Amino acid sequence: MLQQTLQYSIASLVSAVIGLLSAVCFTRLLSPQEYGVYIVGLSTAGVVSAVLFTWVRVSALRFQSEGGAVDVRRTVLVAYFISVLAAPVALIVVALTSNVSYQRALAAVGFALGLGLFEIGQELLKSRLQSFAFMAASITRACLAFLLCLVAASLGGGGLGQLAMVALTYFITATIFAAAIWRGPMARFNVIELRQFARFGVPITVSGFVFAIHAALDRMLVYYLMGDAAAGHYGASADLVRQIILIPATSIAAATIPLAVRAFASGGEQEARRHLELSFEILLAVIIPAVVGFALTSNFVANIILGSEYRETAAQILPILAFAWLFQSITQSYVHVSFHLAKRPFLVTLQGIGMLLANLVTMPLLTLRYGLPGAAWALVVTELFGMSLGWLLARRAFPLPFNAWHLTRICLATVVMALVLAGLKLLLPTGWVSFCLIVASGCATYVAAALVLDIAGSRKSLGALRRQDRLAVSKQII
Repeated sequence: MLQQTLQYSIASLVSAVIGLLSAVCFTRLLSPQEYGVYIVGLSTAGVVSAVLFTWVRVSALRFQSEGGAVDVRRTVLVAYFISVLAAPVALIVVALTSNVSYQRALAAVGFALGLGLFEIGQELLKSRLQSFAFMAASITRACLAFLLCLVAASLGGGGLGQLAMVALTYFITATIFAAAIWRGPMARFNVIELRQFARFGVPITVSGFVFAIHAALDRMLVYYLMGDAAAGHYGASADLVRQIILIPATSIAAATIPLAVRAFASGGEQEARRHLELSFEILLAVIIPAVVGFALTSNFVANIILGSEYRETAAQILPILAFAWLFQSITQSYVHVSFHLAKRPFLVTLQGIGMLLANLVTMPLLTLRYGLPGAAWALVVTELFGMSLGWLLARRAFPLPFNAWHLTRICLATVVMALVLAGLKLLLPTGWVSFCLIVASGCATYVAAALVLDIAGSRKSLGALRRQDRLAVSKQII
């Protein structure tokens, strides 16, 4: 588990660094209105991809993760092309239902097709425990997208150019890593497997559509209520938080789900619960200090990373959005594992519907009343409600383990870190040097506290590593 998580974390870390570099560049090269065009297109593509390809992605992960002689890759490939046939219908629906031009609708659908192909390949790599190839593909995609988008922005391509370049990036990366994903021999296409995909994946597609609407709703409502520029301001801040909070959590989930499925298949419920308890502790040990640290230093982050037009709004909403991503990370990276193990996709749909309704109620009311800070608070309320509802529903699927002592230790270490950060903020001036010093001090403090409290067995693991080193040195001397 720790080895897999480390490799996925490297991919997430590099992607996050590229994402931060993208925010630095593109919030300076693009106006908020042009950035809003990109954000709206990205949100639209996410919904289209969820409708067309969710059933393929989740089926690939669930069935290929069983290991052994199982090989459903050819069936997965056929299922992808079946979904591609519906792309013209998706284009018509987007053009008729959204308030965007035909060119923006076409770019969004093209983006969705590339995104679907890339994500299906990544799910297969995860399920086959090819974590190195997964890491390489993620890093390649992130670097290539940055370079192509930088060229497009420099040439005046605007938000539409960003959408086109990112779509192209997904197709190029999928082609580069096609050999690692689809290398033979592959089992023959199986109609029975395709039917299993449909029975398992189509209900989850409904939930995927619901969650995609929920994920895009805040940006889309800001766009409809306040325009492209407001969507650009909000999207720049939301993407920045996502890079720092959600991507590390996703890297942990990338190792959690396949290994949980295998633990359940080989050792039953008890073995799966032991794995999940450790996974949840690792997840919380990463995201809770990240959220608190980000909230405390968000003014530094806004001034250093974002362009001057975006900073004032970001300083107001970044600390709020951080906690929304905390709850979303727990939902996506832990709560949903219960529904995967129990093969109860309807419960995912039920949770998504509840979150969507909460979002529809809170987002317009708070956005119209309080502007962009209101939209951020509405997202926090919705994500907290969704996490609580999902945990409750998990009791009807695969009850998730919860260790209060693990959470207490993590919170204690985070409080110590927060006190150090708050003290340094009072003493140091605003600037990137001060920010680096604060972040380094906060990380060192948290790591020290984690070792003292033995969070996720860190002290034991360090002790075991030292004993191995001493044994290796002794053998060399002998």
